[in-house]
Amino acid sequence: MVETATFSLGCFWDPDARFGVLDGVLVTRVGYCGGTHPTTPTYRTIGDYTESVQIDFDSTRISFAQLLTYFNQWHTPNTSTTRSQYAAAIFFHNEKQQREVNEMNIENVRVDRFNKFYEAEEYHQKYNLKWTIMETDIFGKKEEWINKDKQMITKLNGFLAGYGTNEQFQQWDKRRELTIKQQNYIKNEHRQ
Repeated sequence: MVETATFSLGCFWDPDARFGVLDGVLVTRVGYCGGTHPTTPTYRTIGDYTESVQIDFDSTRISFAQLLTYFNQWHTPNTSTTRSQYAAAIFFHNEKQQREVNEMNIENVRVDRFNKFYEAEEYHQKYNLKWTIMETDIFGKKEEWINKDKQMITKLNGFLAGYGTNEQFQQWDKRRELTIKQQNYIKNEHRQ
């Protein structure tokens, strides 16, 4: 069963990659959540919104409670000087998620009911994959990845950021769609 979780953990590039490699996470996207002004936020006009990652996950393979545990390990607690753009926040989507958030009792984190998610500009999506494409010729051109499977792109972005293990990479079924040179790049350059 596919469910959605929305978290904020500072800059959205890192959580996009971290959550992306987890088994059971299907697709991630970055954007803005939890604000009221402006009506349509952008990176340049973020107002009171928070940089967030939205996660579609298979709840038969990973639970919301497990995602919360990772959130709790990875977030930096809010302080009086934390800017709303980079605040730690959990936006629960339903009553069950709200109960699980309350049971975990994570301190110094904003907890709100999910309202709306504004997807960030294209240049923020799957940042690590785009950076690797710009820095090397191993993965070809950006245009070659636009129409690829979103689940594949989500995992690849995380592996290229250095998250996940070699074992996870070896078990990843989409790995075979990469060239040997691309596979070796991920194994050798990002798993040292």
